[in-house]
Amino acid sequence: MIGQPNAVSAPCRFTVLGPPGLHCGETRPDLGAPQQQAVLMLLLANSGSFVRIGELVDGLWGERAPATGEAVIRTYISRIRRLLSKHGLGSAIISQSGGYMLDPSLFALDATEFADLLETARQEHASGQISVAAKRLTQALGLWTGTALAGVPGEAAERERFRLERLKLIATQELLQLRLELGEHTEVAAEAPLIIEQNRFEEPLYEIYLLALYRSGRRAEALELYRTVYDLLSKELGVSPGPRLRAMHDKILRAEADHDDEFAPDPWAERPAARPPQMSPAPVGTQPERTSDGQFVGRGAERAAFQDLLRRSRGERLGLLFVRGPAGIGKSTLLRELADDATAAGRQVRHLHGSATADARERLERFADELSGVFGPVLLIDSFEELGYLEPWLRDEYLRKLPGNAIIVVAGRTGPSAAWLTDPAWSGTIVIRHLEALTVRESTALVEARGVDPGLRRSIVDFAAGHPFALSLAAEVGRSMSATGQPSRREAVRYVVDNVLALLAGSVPTDAHRWALYVCAHARHTTEDLLRAVVPGGQAAELFDWLRAQPYVETAAHGLDVNGVLREVLDYHLRWRDPVGYERMHRRIRHYVMGELLRDARDPHACVAVMRTISHLRRRGGVVCRYVSRVGEEDVRASGATPADHDELVTMARESHGEFTAASVRFWLSRQPGAFSLLRCRKSNRLRAFMSRLTVRTPEKEELEGDPVVGEIWHDVSRRVAVPPRAHIAITRHLVCPDFEAEPSPVTDVFQAWMIRGWLHEPGLAASYLVVANGRLWRPLMNYLGQYELERERADRPYAIFGHDWLADPPGALARPPSGGGAVGGAGPEPVRPPGRFRRGRLTKARARADPYGCYGEKRSFGS
Repeated sequence: MIGQPNAVSAPCRFTVLGPPGLHCGETRPDLGAPQQQAVLMLLLANSGSFVRIGELVDGLWGERAPATGEAVIRTYISRIRRLLSKHGLGSAIISQSGGYMLDPSLFALDATEFADLLETARQEHASGQISVAAKRLTQALGLWTGTALAGVPGEAAERERFRLERLKLIATQELLQLRLELGEHTEVAAEAPLIIEQNRFEEPLYEIYLLALYRSGRRAEALELYRTVYDLLSKELGVSPGPRLRAMHDKILRAEADHDDEFAPDPWAERPAARPPQMSPAPVGTQPERTSDGQFVGRGAERAAFQDLLRRSRGERLGLLFVRGPAGIGKSTLLRELADDATAAGRQVRHLHGSATADARERLERFADELSGVFGPVLLIDSFEELGYLEPWLRDEYLRKLPGNAIIVVAGRTGPSAAWLTDPAWSGTIVIRHLEALTVRESTALVEARGVDPGLRRSIVDFAAGHPFALSLAAEVGRSMSATGQPSRREAVRYVVDNVLALLAGSVPTDAHRWALYVCAHARHTTEDLLRAVVPGGQAAELFDWLRAQPYVETAAHGLDVNGVLREVLDYHLRWRDPVGYERMHRRIRHYVMGELLRDARDPHACVAVMRTISHLRRRGGVVCRYVSRVGEEDVRASGATPADHDELVTMARESHGEFTAASVRFWLSRQPGAFSLLRCRKSNRLRAFMSRLTVRTPEKEELEGDPVVGEIWHDVSRRVAVPPRAHIAITRHLVCPDFEAEPSPVTDVFQAWMIRGWLHEPGLAASYLVVANGRLWRPLMNYLGQYELERERADRPYAIFGHDWLADPPGALARPPSGGGAVGGAGPEPVRPPGRFRRGRLTKARARADPYGCYGEKRSFGS
């Protein structure tokens, strides 16, 4: 990524914040043809990391790569080397095992300077140095000379260009906000329209402009601006302005936003102003679970429970139904549907909806008077979380006044309190229903009925994860995209993300809480230990308790979860808003997973959880996900091999892989019985699978002759270099799992966790080898992870051997966090390896080093 930390003062300086260039003193060398520049820019974007030729080919041509692509890349690299050599940078490009790396210590980069200035300005602003921070941001933006990477072709350049331009826009917004704090309202009001013209759907810019106009005494123009924005979004997107812009407009209407109000740039829109509760004879407002023709989608179980209460209420006992669920899940829409059902059944209905206000109790008292003596009335109370202060009165006094056969439906983000559940007077009368996400079928029906283009339906359904509000909003924006071609996909996604995030997450107390929420969304499970490792400040316990108290956070066996659309929205929002912070957070989570979690995972269940966590970090696509199970558990226990197990192991090997493998199992049980790890069923004690991991330093002649496979491996080692003193070779000689040979399973997850733990944390490991019977199955993963395959010495060999030289290609980036500080976490120690290195290491994968088990990448969809 262009803009990695680089504090070195270098005579040569690359520029990417505009047309690409190289400045060496007074010299301005020609960087060559556009495609050659694209190769150089891709190396710059990954300075300090090796980029394999395949990645360069993909970044330049994508799916249209020519057959001679690799040869062309090598030609460009050669030309770039010659160019740099003329200016004292002959050693800047390092090549190794089919990849190339630019040494960032030998040159300066304007993108790095920009990122450093931006970070410094934020720190100065946080410490109250507003004018200094504004000057720093002005200096940072002054580095730009045009569109980032102007004229550079290729998909990789386009991605980097978008990232850099996004950072520039964020810096521009932050500068305008600082200038507002400095009282430059008139100047900001004069400059904002030009920036808005280039970013028509960027609502934070309208917020800045609106406030600048108002603070300049131009209230009428501010209100006119809001009407213009409202018309623009309505016409182009079919939606209304976001909650934060609406709230600002409401304040201006009421003349509440005086000049001393702080404009606090909040990445998440504020919630809309609360409306007073009121009785409504008919459904009003947005109905997320209705299609355009009025058809109600889903919620069959909840409606059935309500119908059951209607039937039971013919007696003399009051019925109480609690409907709980997070914001936007469709509670209000369901209550309106239940009102229709009750009216159709001939019942009188009263509906209290909206936020809590001072007259909520008065309205409820009036409802009680109106329903006195009425048979089987239905009272619907919405947004109950806003009426918490009335709960004791409702429970102990109010509901007892209603007719004995009344039905009360209460909807809120939380269910009834413990006091309600333990009160003997309510025993047997309370029914609780938790609203879940809509099913894929229900979601698809809703999107289809809204007239969304078939090409967008699947991605919208996947993005929304069954959340009614997100489905409805994305469907309307998608329908507009299909009908008018506007807005662009990026603008549409950004609009949906901002509004879904505002509704579901609302505001957070501090930056630390915001980062904790981002971490909880990105990681598979969040614990206090993870927060302690990723979020600085020593508030892990407080942040964990806060997360646990949020209605959208679930408590699972291994920690806290944020699931569904909110997880994707939070992740997308941070990737878009702060790509550098997102990468830091991701790397620190990855470091924790590959470090503490993996190192301490001994029990098979813990190993499965770690592998699924690794796969989760790579959930946006890639190779690794295909090799890790998604669901299911195997009730197995791990143990070593005892003499009583030997015959059983040999028999399983013979039945699964034949006599050749069985003979090798028998041989190594006699030489290294401690190398064998067994998985047995906890209940029946049946052997399910086993693995052997041999430790070899200087094998004896009879070992090389007794197992030809180890002989092949040692021949490969000896062709390279002698193993250094105190170092060893690890050979995963046997992976025998008869029931799980062809697809991922919890058993293969355990084996992978054991292998990776050895790669990263085993002291003195010089090289590792893996022997598998199904080479075709494992080859893509091994190739992706930088494991080279030994050439076959026998054409009929029924196995494949993959190896890796950990001295020549150490797992440093796999086992440590990125250097430098930043918004999240701190650096940890680098693991120690013995001295010495192999020569002629093959097919090293830079991606595997920089991205353990492929924890980056993304699958494009509506939300990508």
